[in-house]
Amino acid sequence: MFSYKDQIRQLVEGGPSLVNKKLRKLTGALKRLPLLLHGVWAIPVVLLIRLIRPLKVFRIGSPRVSRIGHFAAEVGQRKARDLVETNSNFIDLYYFDNKASCSNLYWAEVARRWFRIHAWLQHVSFWNRIIPFGKLHQIDLSESGSRDLGGYLEKAQLKLPITKDENELVIQWMAQFGWKIGDPFVCLLVRDAEYLNAQFSDRSWEYHNYRDSDVQTYVKAIDYLTSNEIFVFRMGKKMTNPVNFVNSKFIDYAFRKDQSDMLDVWLFANCNLCITTGSGPDMISDVFRRPILAINFLPLQNLWSWSDAIHYPKILRWQSSQRILTSDEYLTHSYYTTEEYHANGIDIHDLSDLDIYEAVKEAWERVCGAWIQEASNERELTQKFLVTLTNHPNFDQFHGFLHPKVDLAANFLELTSIDIRETNR
Repeated sequence: MFSYKDQIRQLVEGGPSLVNKKLRKLTGALKRLPLLLHGVWAIPVVLLIRLIRPLKVFRIGSPRVSRIGHFAAEVGQRKARDLVETNSNFIDLYYFDNKASCSNLYWAEVARRWFRIHAWLQHVSFWNRIIPFGKLHQIDLSESGSRDLGGYLEKAQLKLPITKDENELVIQWMAQFGWKIGDPFVCLLVRDAEYLNAQFSDRSWEYHNYRDSDVQTYVKAIDYLTSNEIFVFRMGKKMTNPVNFVNSKFIDYAFRKDQSDMLDVWLFANCNLCITTGSGPDMISDVFRRPILAINFLPLQNLWSWSDAIHYPKILRWQSSQRILTSDEYLTHSYYTTEEYHANGIDIHDLSDLDIYEAVKEAWERVCGAWIQEASNERELTQKFLVTLTNHPNFDQFHGFLHPKVDLAANFLELTSIDIRETNR
């Protein structure tokens, strides 16, 4: 349905696995040969930018294009930072790694509209790293781990640089579902194993299957949204199963043949609420400051503290007592593999369909301004959690700017506060 200019070329690599170390070393050297040949012109360019450094500092960097979460965050956060911290002494240049498969071609086009991006800079960057004292001319876009520690996104308030023709194409596509400009819609992204297993089949991803969820447990919440005249787009490039739910306002976009990279970006960039388990494309919603509900989300240490985001993690219980971990324990026991949770005596439980429904209802009422926080002691519990978060030993590593609307779901706050009281008895 859509076409894109300047698509990234992909270098296809294959062949049998190499078990001989010397042969692997030789193969690696052969792969670098083109870079070595490009040194004939790239080395003089490196020396030139070093020479003019007192006048202008040229810096070169590359976002991680193979995973949309990193790609979206690194491009968006860098653009926001450039708008907030302008410095005429720097001239920043970028390239896309031509050995990496691009996760979203339209997002690559967005990046080109924001930045100076040229393929030949890859060779200049390579030689700048080889020749000593080149660190000043490098930009490490992955430095913060795709986390907006400085709050640049909130300060910049980026807008999607979409053309008029592109936007009209999307509006026409949306109209087939009965959607009209101004009608609210939600993006729902429930992580499962299908995408990684299909896209990166050369390795096993079972080590973090604790992040997966059953999309059918979201049906009650979907029904709540559609019953309130809200369109729901179930997102995902490759998912395991369709959702067993039928409603004219529910679109199982993940299984539509007309899905496209441009639609992916537009939907996440314009939705009224992004409901996600934390899976990568949701970072587009974050870049464009859409409200987020992170549900069945782990590890809690990675909460989106710089965003208008509510978090309701999976339930963690101590195996020995079946007591739910306190919020401080959630932060301390933030692991990245299923085995680590089990090794530390922790069971992981998915949220029930009722838990999910209540969290979605809360999130939507917050979007509408109808949520009454004073109806309980939630405000006090939120403040206690934020104190726990800022005093945690890992705070500076994972957090910085705290968005005024960052929060935990009301039910989760109540659960952890109950266990705190029981523990203190």
